[in-house]
Amino acid sequence: METKEIGVQVYSVRNELEQDFSGTLKKLSEIGFTNIEAYGLSLDGKMYGMAPAVYKAEVEKYGMNLVASHSTYFTVDEAPAMIEAAKEAGLNYLVIPYLSDELRGDYDAIAENLNQVGAMFKEAGISFGYHNHDFELIPLEDGRIPLEILIEGTDPENVEFELDLYWVVKAGADPASIIEKYQGRFSAFHVKDADANLNQTTVGSGIVDFQSILKNGDKAGMKYYFVEDERTDDPFANLQAAYSYLLKLEY
Repeated sequence: METKEIGVQVYSVRNELEQDFSGTLKKLSEIGFTNIEAYGLSLDGKMYGMAPAVYKAEVEKYGMNLVASHSTYFTVDEAPAMIEAAKEAGLNYLVIPYLSDELRGDYDAIAENLNQVGAMFKEAGISFGYHNHDFELIPLEDGRIPLEILIEGTDPENVEFELDLYWVVKAGADPASIIEKYQGRFSAFHVKDADANLNQTTVGSGIVDFQSILKNGDKAGMKYYFVEDERTDDPFANLQAAYSYLLKLEY
């Protein structure tokens, strides 16, 4: 069987991490995941409430790599502390995953902040990116699409994007078309599936065409992909099924 570096966004097992952080990481390694994407890097420099180096050590204890993390939204003034935390964690990639309601609106200003922050991260040798949900694909009153504003308003050298395939489909958009239009901008994917009603479902059982998307990984600029399944019912079984599906998939 071909060896694949299949990653997982550990938000998929958020409840289990609360109960048994180390044991949950162990179970992810036993499934076969090699790359971990964390969440919860906050402005105090802590990752999930702990020193980034401690988090990194726990991941590596089970033979996995802590390659990326989601963080809270932050500005240029707050970036130096986030860079130091990312360095301590040994991250290759830091991602802002969400804009709260009060931040949405002036996407040109958001793009400018991302661009400036990204330039600082580039200087530090760490990739910086933004992760979409569905709202960034809903046209504004002026007809512009927020995700396009963010992509077109940022320098590819400074800002990369993590394309969440579920949320793209949920918004009624086509991942392949977005990748074609903005080639090279998507250094990571969230591999997350949708059923016919556009609810989340087990990866490989829904309507997202992962095979063709992952086959176009080079065109997208993909360096990593992370399974994510936000459903809380039997998450390890969901992740095991996703891993098995991706391991057998030809791309």
